[in-house]
Amino acid sequence: MSNLNLFGNNSRRLLVSATLLLIAIGVWSVYLLMEDTPTASENSRSLIGGPFNLVNHMNEPVTEKDFLGKYMLVYFGYTYCPDICPTDLQIMADALNMLEPDVLNQITPVFISVDPERDTTDVMAEYIRFFHKDLVGLTGTVEQVEAVKSEYRVYAAKTDNEPGYIVDHTAYTYFMGTDGKLLKHFSHAEEPEVMAAEIRSLVK
Repeated sequence: MSNLNLFGNNSRRLLVSATLLLIAIGVWSVYLLMEDTPTASENSRSLIGGPFNLVNHMNEPVTEKDFLGKYMLVYFGYTYCPDICPTDLQIMADALNMLEPDVLNQITPVFISVDPERDTTDVMAEYIRFFHKDLVGLTGTVEQVEAVKSEYRVYAAKTDNEPGYIVDHTAYTYFMGTDGKLLKHFSHAEEPEVMAAEIRSLVK
């Protein structure tokens, strides 16, 4: 295959990926924001989050119970992601760095892989160190990752079965309370100043 054809194929794949991502974001935006009443809002929040069994970047088994008592800033993505994941993880890191130490100490930032076939614990450990010192990387078996995706209502799917496949996924950052329930979600490419201010207002 010529370089020109390869470039064209890669461009088409990226275009399809970006289009599907925008559709997924739109669908989930409607899902999360379609109700304005307090009761409906509480019901929507209660649907995000739940029990999980995963492995952290130090190859230690963890569950949702290990994070209770602290706030969690959670992002679902994958280490081979070309642009969206590193952008949002850097925004997360920047927002955390803007927080006062007494607020920051109450928060655990978490990156959960939606690509467990490639994102081993060693890969996760290498990747997360580029963002924030407190960032925890979580991965697991395909079944374990599917389960946590379901609990957080996260969409993620391969665009094809090529070796360098792209994974389309929702790109929200979830801010979870000390009880493991959703307090706030942030959209892709949120301003870190906005994220920091919202977190600051929610941490007690």
